[in-house]
Amino acid sequence: MATSRKRPDSVSAGAQTQAIVAKVVTMQADAGLTIAMRLPILMKGAFGDARGQREASKAVVEKVSAVMESSFAIGHAATLFWLNMAMTPLTPGALGEAAAKAAHNTLEPFSKRTRANASRLSGRRS
Repeated sequence: MATSRKRPDSVSAGAQTQAIVAKVVTMQADAGLTIAMRLPILMKGAFGDARGQREASKAVVEKVSAVMESSFAIGHAATLFWLNMAMTPLTPGALGEAAAKAAHNTLEPFSKRTRANASRLSGRRS
């Protein structure tokens, strides 16, 4: 009887990759919706509308805070990777898992904000 030679690491890496791709696709859809909904508000703000100017300020502050949070997350993930590598031998599965975790942690601040903006601007509640 033949036994499966599939390694658990490869299954885990595949699932993590799918999760990251799904997150990126969702972020792209939410970002497109946010841009479409925000553009008319920003145009009014360019002509002196207070709501449009607040929205522009909010957009800039959100992006700066997301970049800072994302930078911290990737630094944290890299530090954990190097500490784990110093303590345990490196395996291909561990390397893939560390890369997937770093990608997930780096994308999360942007994902959270694009989802919230799309919900807020479109009037839908999640």
